[in-house]
Amino acid sequence: MEVGPTTHYIMGGVRVDPDTQMSRLPGLFAAGECAAGINGANRLGGNSLSDLLVFGKRAGEFAAKFARENQLGGIDIGKIDTVAREALAPFERSGDENPYTIQKDLQETMQDLVGIVRTETEMREALEKIGNLRTRAGKNRNHR
Repeated sequence: MEVGPTTHYIMGGVRVDPDTQMSRLPGLFAAGECAAGINGANRLGGNSLSDLLVFGKRAGEFAAKFARENQLGGIDIGKIDTVAREALAPFERSGDENPYTIQKDLQETMQDLVGIVRTETEMREALEKIGNLRTRAGKNRNHR
């Protein structure tokens, strides 16, 4: 049996200040699975609840303090609408391919060819397949 490391949850997350839990975006606080803490956004079994209790409490306290000391920011509805349209565009195209199919094929390619144990041949094959997926996704982009 071959054994290798893997992620327990997605690594990464919203980068936050370790004391206040505030992100680089003033007024945005994060805790739990979405926050990049000491282990990134990786919570091993058993740590999740204690992490959330401690850092959630801190985030809430500092968010309340921030709200008392700062005024509401302005909201540009036009920008929100533009970003929402861009985010939904891949799912509203009338191209030949479903974006979920392309994502599934990418996931399978990465799982099969770019796993923990890697070879040059498999990685080159993966690059070729990724290029084809990019082309497929691009063709979808041009159809409305």
